Amino acid sequence: MWIDAHLDSIKKETESTWRFFIKISDKNFSLIAGQFIQVKIDDIVRSYSVASLIDNKNVIELIIVKLDGGKMTNYLFNKIKIGKSFKIKGPLGKFILPEKIDRDIFFISTGTGIAPFRSMLQYIEKNKIKHLNIFIIFGTRSKKDILYYDEMIKLSSKKNIIYIPTLSREKWSGNNGYVHSIYEKILNDEEGLINPLFYLCGWRDMIKEARSKLKNLGIDSKSIKLEIYG
Repeated sequence: MWIDAHLDSIKKETESTWRFFIKISDKNFSLIAGQFIQVKIDDIVRSYSVASLIDNKNVIELIIVKLDGGKMTNYLFNKIKIGKSFKIKGPLGKFILPEKIDRDIFFISTGTGIAPFRSMLQYIEKNKIKHLNIFIIFGTRSKKDILYYDEMIKLSSKKNIIYIPTLSREKWSGNNGYVHSIYEKILNDEEGLINPLFYLCGWRDMIKEARSKLKNLGIDSKSIKLEIYG
């Protein structure tokens, strides 16, 4: 069922990736961290993972990258005005945390694929959920494209949260290369990992390659959860 919403505000995270804050009219709207919604503006419908929990003002956050030729992103980045009304549907999807986090978890993402993991991490922090190791492995091209960098650095100061951004096209003081080399190294080097659970979110090619590599490393398909963009 479609419900009413409007654009509450916009914050530019990077030059090409913006944070859109959506206020939902239905006071009973609720979501589970990791889920997505569909947005309908005129005749355009697109799906976006929610990058936050719902706040006390009934506002959620979407983080969206501008796509060349994309009808929805062209409208969102060039035409939409604060206060614009539209419809949303959701929340949808089963890309969510287990009820009890008794396993090591890998959040592997590229680009705006970090969105559902941010909401999961907010949920864990807000509710003081006990957990084992959480590896946040995020890949992008250059340092200016790293999303939520300061927030993730702050999170990684907490026990058992390990944040590893990696850049594929810019040398820097952190990791270079693709996300695959990061989780492969951890799986090969770390002793005592407890039944790791993998969440993959981002572009189709990354997920396809990661899924194949993980299976080759002996990870059961039931321990690999996917959310595909594009």
